[in-house]
Amino acid sequence: MAKQLLKTLNVEKKDLEWLYVPDVEYCEYENCKRHLQLIIPYKRNWLDNKKYPLVLFIPGSAWHRQEMYNDIPTFSELAKRGFAIAAVQYRESELAIFPAQVIDVKKAIHFIYSIAEQFHIDTENIFLSGNSSGGHIALLTGLTASYRELDSGDKNNIPCKVNGIISYCAPTDMYISNGDGPIEDLLGTDDLTKVPSLAKSASCSTYISSERNIPPVLMFHGIQDEVVSIENGRNFFEKLKQFDKEVEYYEIENEGHCCPTFWGKDILDIVERFLKRNCK
Repeated sequence: MAKQLLKTLNVEKKDLEWLYVPDVEYCEYENCKRHLQLIIPYKRNWLDNKKYPLVLFIPGSAWHRQEMYNDIPTFSELAKRGFAIAAVQYRESELAIFPAQVIDVKKAIHFIYSIAEQFHIDTENIFLSGNSSGGHIALLTGLTASYRELDSGDKNNIPCKVNGIISYCAPTDMYISNGDGPIEDLLGTDDLTKVPSLAKSASCSTYISSERNIPPVLMFHGIQDEVVSIENGRNFFEKLKQFDKEVEYYEIENEGHCCPTFWGKDILDIVERFLKRNCK
């Protein structure tokens, strides 16, 4: 006869849930619509009127068309920790060359301001994050957020407020990877030497100086990255240190490009501490 067991368990109570809101349109360019994927944590019925810090995440795609759905389960790991997530779709290099991608992310931030009340987003605590090419765009957006650089030129747009930047395996220097096709596609050229000013404006160190105020930066890079040279992370870290900017940099042993390890508990714990430390 099969055993019949009745047990009473005393377990930790979890009252945090989350809401997935797909394909929220934030702008349109001549019938080219750009969307956000929103994951919003909440306590049942939002009765406490709590607002949540937001992480805008830019997926890696070599600046080509982004896959916006595959990482939803991954993003939910941060939502479980009490952070709202907005995955940002930007114009790929086939549609528009740099700096269109940064312009789009800044438009997304301004759009977030307009829906923040509806989705209980704390606009005083907005962070940027991204992996690979998405990390590059996150860094450039955050580094120029307080300045009128790499934006649409619309004087009605106020500067964006960014509390911190998290990048994974980001190509920070266009010249380190000279000859890599996606970079030439991003800059609309077949040779970076033909567009030196554009290549410079797409390199993150351009926006680091002693007098500039920039958000704190958290970076991760796999030591065995075969796609984006680890020199990108190391050189940019040294540049930030040179000008006494707030930065944390972690190199992951025995890991390559944008591996699943980056969303494991150890690194999520580091990310959570960084977010909480830089929340107002």
